[in-house]
Amino acid sequence: MLLKGKNIVIFGGSGAIGTAMAKEFVAEGGRVWLGARNQKRLDTAADKAGAASGTIETFKVDCLDATETTEALSILGARIGGIDVAINATSFMHDQGSNIDDLDLATFMSPVENFLSSLFNSCKAVVPHMGKRGQGVILTLSTPAGRTAPPGHLGYSVTCAGVEAFSRVLAAELGPRNIRVVCLGPHAISDAPQAGSYTGELFAPKAGALGLTVDQWLGGGAQTTMLGRLPTLDDVAQTAAFLASDKARSMTAAYVNLTAGMIPE
Repeated sequence: MLLKGKNIVIFGGSGAIGTAMAKEFVAEGGRVWLGARNQKRLDTAADKAGAASGTIETFKVDCLDATETTEALSILGARIGGIDVAINATSFMHDQGSNIDDLDLATFMSPVENFLSSLFNSCKAVVPHMGKRGQGVILTLSTPAGRTAPPGHLGYSVTCAGVEAFSRVLAAELGPRNIRVVCLGPHAISDAPQAGSYTGELFAPKAGALGLTVDQWLGGGAQTTMLGRLPTLDDVAQTAAFLASDKARSMTAAYVNLTAGMIPE
């Protein structure tokens, strides 16, 4: 069991990725705490991930609020005796598809401010509680948008590039404290919309503009990869479990390409 005995916190734990990771981490022996803003959605996610096993708990937190996040993690860290693994899987609606002519500064900056503020606040809050029970691990999430040039994705591409840079520099800062930082970069996840992910709503306008359903649009996206398919939620969760485990203890400041070989634009 890759994660036996590890205390794992997932920010954005009520989403499709957070739920899938929680289920996989519990199967690998971990104990999981799901944090998000909406308690009802947290309860649903915990039930789907296997809360009945007694190895999943929830806590309310808004990662855009630095004080609230710090206080929530201070209470949790003291109660459970330390945190081994932390993952930020928070997500925010943003613009995809508008070129600079149709963007205003606020729309451009929205994903930059939301995603990076959430990441900064959650990492700052969790770091004091890591490395006490052995090596600590922080997993971040990006997408190919940070490394390719998709038109109409100015704000989101800058955000993803920022997440990757943040992860590298944070890894350099925390390495001496025995804390690893790894960035996981999946392509669009094929089954995420059906699992309730916000990406269903995010992709709908782009699909509709081509006269396609979201599933059809994702099918076209699969043809832009070397393997002819997109990653699934299970792919993301299983890879995250390995990266969070001691099997990957020498990996830090790394970007893990989980795109099924996306062909660069």
